This record gives sequence, C-alpha cells and structure tokens, in this order.
Amino acid sequence: MGRYILNSLTLSQVGIRLLPNERVDIAVELESGLTEDLEQSRSTLLLTNHRLIRYSVSHHKTSVISSLLKDVDTIEVTKSERHRQWVGVGVVFMLGGILLETAALIVGVSLFSPSLMAFALFLIGVVFVLSYAGGNAGEVVVRAGSKEIKSRMRKQALDDMGLFVQRAYALKMGYNTSLLETADGEAKQAQPDDEHAEPASARAASLGDEIPAG
Repeated sequence: MGRYILNSLTLSQVGIRLLPNERVDIAVELESGLTEDLEQSRSTLLLTNHRLIRYSVSHHKTSVISSLLKDVDTIEVTKSERHRQWVGVGVVFMLGGILLETAALIVGVSLFSPSLMAFALFLIGVVFVLSYAGGNAGEVVVRAGSKEIKSRMRKQALDDMGLFVQRAYALKMGYNTSLLETADGEAKQAQPDDEHAEPASARAASLGDEIPAG
C-alpha cells in the first residue's frame, strides 16, 4: 500500500480528510522531528499543498486545528536554552539528601525530620535533572488571521522547523517544492567535508529565492 494511501488513512483516523488533489508535503512530529510516515499516536504539525494542519493525541483525546496556507501570516519558532548546570545542581541536591540520611543513621538520630528533609532534598534534585532531560526545547506559533496554532516541541523537531518554514512559504508563494528538494540534494552533494562548511539547508534556502514558480 502506497505512502499516500497510508497517510490518508492515518489522517482520517484523527478526523482529517484530504481534499481532491491534496497531498502531504512535509510533516514534523512534535517529539522526534521530520517524518514521511504519519502515525495516529504521535502529535504532528504538517503541510499539505493547500493547508497547514496540527493534530495531537493525549489521554484518548484528539485535537485538530488547521488553516489554509494562503491565510498563514507568520510562523514563529522559539527555542529555549537548557543549561547543563541545572543537572549539576540536581545532583548536588540528591547527594545532599543521601548524605543527610546517612549522617542521621550513623549518629543514630531517631527523629523523623532528618529523614524527611533528606527525602525532600533528593526529590528536588530529581526534579532538576528530569526538567533538563525531559523538558520541551521550545515552541512554534503559527498565526493565520485570528487563529494561533501553538505546538510545544523537543529539540530535534525544532531543528527541522527551518525546512518546514521554507516549504510553507514556498507552497504559499506557488513554488514547486520538488525543485527545492532537488536543490537541497545538490547542495548536500557539493558540500565539502570541512566541519565549518555552510549547512546544506541554508544553501537550499538561498537557492529557493531563485526558483521560478511552478
């Protein structure tokens, strides 16, 4: 079964039906980034050649919001910097809790408060570590007329939003996105091995300015 049919079936399961001659152009899962195969259980922001759509699934509840591409005014991508020192702070709290409990046991203190304080310190440390490791890295806000389509994303998905935004405006302006794919592929092949070379996606973006409408 072809990808078009499989993706159409997945979209129909979350309440989205593609229009005649409508196709999925690019999709970004909010957790893991670019994908070609849509999954019902994974919240996704996607473009078709006519619409921008976001669907999310949580606790057996499905939420869908969409807008015509011609109505999209801006796409704002905000990245949150997560500082590694908070992991160190968390580890310090956790060790402090362990040391406090150990000291209480060695001294033979039978009071409840030292153990409670040690447990509280350990939990605070766990919160710091988990906040760094599991937190979202930023947010994407799409403004289309009076609508605001907000999506919290992890780092990999945010890194892929550059290509998503490029494709959104290419479609909105009537460019042939297959030409963008060709330009991106040629840029990757021509990219030198030097680690400081200009990223292929940036080259493709500059080439996109010269691509005639398809």
